Amino acid sequence: MVLPPRITLHKFTVPLGDNEREGLDSDGPSEATFSVKGQGTISVKPTPIDTTELTIILSNNLNPNAGSVGLTVNSSKAVLWVREANTADQKILKASAEPAHVLDAPDKNQPYWLSFDANNKRFRYGKGEMMRINMMFEASWASLKKDDPQQNPLIELYKSLNQVDIRGTNDHQMECLRTAVNVTPAPHLRRPELITLENIAKNEFTVASDLPFACFQLFNNVAGPDITLDTKDFPDFSKAIQHSIVTEGALCNMKLKTKEKDFGYLRVTLDANAGESPGAPYVCEIWPAGNGSPIHDHSKANAVIKALHGNIKVSWFSGLAVGINEPWGHATITKNEVTFLTPHHYQIHQLHNDDPVEFAATIQCYRYNADDDIHYEYFDYINPEKKEKEHFEPDSDFDFIEFKKAIKAEWEAVPDKDKVAVAGPKTLANGTVAPMDE
Repeated sequence: MVLPPRITLHKFTVPLGDNEREGLDSDGPSEATFSVKGQGTISVKPTPIDTTELTIILSNNLNPNAGSVGLTVNSSKAVLWVREANTADQKILKASAEPAHVLDAPDKNQPYWLSFDANNKRFRYGKGEMMRINMMFEASWASLKKDDPQQNPLIELYKSLNQVDIRGTNDHQMECLRTAVNVTPAPHLRRPELITLENIAKNEFTVASDLPFACFQLFNNVAGPDITLDTKDFPDFSKAIQHSIVTEGALCNMKLKTKEKDFGYLRVTLDANAGESPGAPYVCEIWPAGNGSPIHDHSKANAVIKALHGNIKVSWFSGLAVGINEPWGHATITKNEVTFLTPHHYQIHQLHNDDPVEFAATIQCYRYNADDDIHYEYFDYINPEKKEKEHFEPDSDFDFIEFKKAIKAEWEAVPDKDKVAVAGPKTLANGTVAPMDE
């Protein structure tokens, strides 16, 4: 029996409707009430064209006159401030004019977040996804003393914060977490029974049972040892795929030649779209040497990615915008390792097979959260040539059963003397496959 996971990535109560998806035109909510006083994170992605100054204000919903804390970001500076009770004056807690901290140009539009944490006595400001690694700066109030009559009201204010209001933008996306930003979740997944005390202390892995339930289910479905390419009925499946990629006129070789430049990989679907994922819920992706995906998002779905063959490099980005092309981090997922993404973490990424010779293969599975009633069915991506955002409708190059059958027949027709390691393609950077030298 599989027990429900300990879910940690909850949303706040957002009373004014759901958040919009990329590509949809709708006003985001301008306020929200936190379910736990004194802790949480609010993320706002403003409309880049008409936003010159963004302000996020935290207060107490039952006593709005008790004071407030705010983050104001414009093109010249970012300021964390507090306004005490019965005054209009703002006291600066932390300010910065560093270019990386101020309001970005429209071509680098990304979310801005404010985290508040009464337990650890600090406020944090960041950009991109709500993770510690994306923090710009923080302000601590650990030095405040309860027995000081001048300081105690501030302590009580900070502990009572549970209301957020957004100013300066009319059309925006807002997301909330009931937890403060304290760590960056480790991108590698492991089963609970394999986690050690050292793993927890060093934040080396994310425990699968800590994921949103939809993501936890996907992990249980594909993390097992029998989810592999090479099986008893076809132990040379991976060798046969490599041969098919680099051999002129073979199945994979011919299909790859028809692919667009930025999609020089194969999508082999295992199941039909059942209405709970963007496209097919299970996709085996074949990554020829030197090939990868464009920078893209995942429709706010959960996903689990397991490496079946070779290594795949995953790079993450703070926003899906033309001007954001440098990742904030990356990791290499090796054979049998598993990584993940959720609506709030690792949602925007790029995959690439850096190996100059051998292909890589992954099994990728997707599922929306149970409370997602939008089901935006596209992966938005940045077209590097057109320098604009476009929609990719998840498609299929092959059905997995038919693909395996065809590759097996192709492999059986290869003379035994030729069933040896083959040289990789000369180049695959442009999405095409060069034939082998004779």
